Amino acid sequence: MPTKNVPEDNAVGIDDLSVYVPRLFLPLAGEFSNNRGIDPGKLIKGIGIERMAVPDAHEDAATMAAMSLLDLMRRTHLRPEEIGKIYVGTESALDEAKALGTYVIGMLEQIYGKGSFQECSTVEFKAACIGTTLALESQSYWAAVEEEGKVGIVIASDVAKYPLASAGEYTQGAGSVALLVKKNPRLLALEQIYGTFTRDENDFFRPMGCTTAVVNGKHSNQCYLDAMRGAFDSFAAKAKRLKAIAPEKGEGITDFVDHLLFHIPYPRMVEYASAAIFRYDWRESCRSKEIEQELGQEPKALEYDDPERYQAAEADYARHFAKSKQFLQAYQAKVRDTATLSRQIGNIYTGSIYLGLASLLEMQKIHAGERLCFGAYGSGCSALFFSALAQPKVASVPLRGLLQRLEERRQISLQDYERLHEGKKEKSVLPPRGEFALVRIDHQGYRHYEYAE
Repeated sequence: MPTKNVPEDNAVGIDDLSVYVPRLFLPLAGEFSNNRGIDPGKLIKGIGIERMAVPDAHEDAATMAAMSLLDLMRRTHLRPEEIGKIYVGTESALDEAKALGTYVIGMLEQIYGKGSFQECSTVEFKAACIGTTLALESQSYWAAVEEEGKVGIVIASDVAKYPLASAGEYTQGAGSVALLVKKNPRLLALEQIYGTFTRDENDFFRPMGCTTAVVNGKHSNQCYLDAMRGAFDSFAAKAKRLKAIAPEKGEGITDFVDHLLFHIPYPRMVEYASAAIFRYDWRESCRSKEIEQELGQEPKALEYDDPERYQAAEADYARHFAKSKQFLQAYQAKVRDTATLSRQIGNIYTGSIYLGLASLLEMQKIHAGERLCFGAYGSGCSALFFSALAQPKVASVPLRGLLQRLEERRQISLQDYERLHEGKKEKSVLPPRGEFALVRIDHQGYRHYEYAE
């Protein structure tokens, strides 16, 4: 692995993170798969999800965001007056105007005192599943010039929700991730190299007034891969131009990367995404001859008169590439472990890529000096590819016990899940304790929250 330079003391990045996941889950194998008439192997192996996190009746995107932030503040001994900004990335907005972060501040002030966050600004980022990453990029620039010693918070909080018995139902999930952004971070220093890709697509969207999204499945997958390749290409060009990464003949950009993290709508998608990136990056590398010897030559569009025949040949080659020795070695070393938590939680939209980061941290897979590259995607569609370097103190940050916490959750029945999904269950399965809870929605539609001791 080529050496990398750790940024100087004025670096900005992620100092710590916290994850909140509802205490309820539904296994996809068993009652769910039997009722939906789906082979459980398609769910466990085909998409990679074993359990789906389910929010209780008193939970929503705001309570989960407040819980992840409260945990982050407690584990880092952070005080309200030290926080300058709270940016929230979500596509589970609770209001068409009011920022979700203001609800979060209202809840936190029940703990820290009324007015304790009044000098903290908040804004909501909506850009499908890329929202939190755009918030992180924006806040990193603010943190770099902040002169009063204040830090920033970036929160991802979402409930992934699709119609009952729909094709997307088994990719649901819920949770929140809070990131502490500051100068001289202990975990990751952002290299501030961002590759971007954007175009107008109808792959996934949620019209005004709808509680569930419209998903064009196969088209959405292709948009994801197209955008990821485009953002990676943009990142690679900038990294070379800035001499942050300088591949020699026969080397690729990914040779300078220790961990690749992608948006995780379902765990199997990170395999497809990484296969697309490695295949693209290796075309000019020393690996290309070995891959050609194993798989034969890649199909070329000019060799096909019928576009459909070319697409079929291309899809067949991609499937074989994903089973090649070269790819499987790279995938297992640099990608596979990022989906560990998502297999037990499901999709949490804009925070899923940071569940990947939490997975690596909990498994103690990140070491000082390593480079992590992130490929974030937001339907509609846009992608952002960026990098960060693990800092010397990365091993000093306490673990979060996430794997144990996931094992302590309550399994619920299919009936309770469906009633919660449809908003027909008035009482919580587990009464709230030591957490924020939605207690009522008044006649104007305003939401009221309390901290349940």
